[in-house]
Amino acid sequence: MDKIKQSSFVRFFTKLPQLLLGGILFSVPLAVFLGIFVLIGRLTGLNNIFLLAIWSLAIISAMPFYAGLVMVVRKYSVEKEDANVFHVFFESVKENFKAFLFHGFILYLITVCAFFAVIYYYSLAQTDIVFGSVLTLYLIFIILLIATMCYVPLISVTYELRYRDVYKNSFLLVFGKILRSLAAMVLLAVVSFAAFLALLFTFDKGVWFAVVIVLVLLLYPLLSCYIVNSVLAKGVQETVGYFTGKNAQPLAVAPGSGADSAAQEVKALENADSSSDYVFVNGKMIKNPDKKPTDSDRGSSI
Repeated sequence: MDKIKQSSFVRFFTKLPQLLLGGILFSVPLAVFLGIFVLIGRLTGLNNIFLLAIWSLAIISAMPFYAGLVMVVRKYSVEKEDANVFHVFFESVKENFKAFLFHGFILYLITVCAFFAVIYYYSLAQTDIVFGSVLTLYLIFIILLIATMCYVPLISVTYELRYRDVYKNSFLLVFGKILRSLAAMVLLAVVSFAAFLALLFTFDKGVWFAVVIVLVLLLYPLLSCYIVNSVLAKGVQETVGYFTGKNAQPLAVAPGSGADSAAQEVKALENADSSSDYVFVNGKMIKNPDKKPTDSDRGSSI
């Protein structure tokens, strides 16, 4: 019974107020930036195709705040920890600000390039069936990129890795944990399609359309983030390194800042298991500099 109560599905409902708070902390800056770029798009007088390129700039601006939402979801869904939402959210935003600006830029390029390419090949497919095959292949490629980007935020907030290692691990996990990847993509598609239908059917309904926009901005990021990270977390831990459970190397003292944070890191490294690849410090897994090679490591190097 306790195991059921601690499942990600049940905790979503039992901890909904805290999760909604995390969702609001992300949705507010997202709405602000989206409003700014929608206004800029209207003032420029560009056509509908180029408007998306301007509106999508909100992805880059809001992405650092997504780091906070991912960490809140990780605490409540994966680690089963009733953490302080404000502290966890803004601490994660501060620590991952630059990294998530970069991830936002990559996601922006994927979004804009995918939109233009689909429109282009779809129009060509109307005259030549060959381009229909090209469009199909490109759609598969887009799905692969989206699946990769589903792994990037969780890995980035959890492990101290270089950008290329974050993306390499994310790409390999799409295939290495194919069933989890497919499950996450299917569930994400269901939530996205539901949001699209809600907007479509209320598009000309005035006040109802405004209400749906607010609900989508509030609930869609939270639902998609919670679903994706809950499904993918176990595969990430099994492949990259455990950050929760009996195999983790947790820091015994609550994370602080400044000199306290540095002292905690030193203490965590001193107390770490010498056979562990990673040690858990201030919410992130970092490489263990004191790891001693095991027999399997020696065997793999021969």
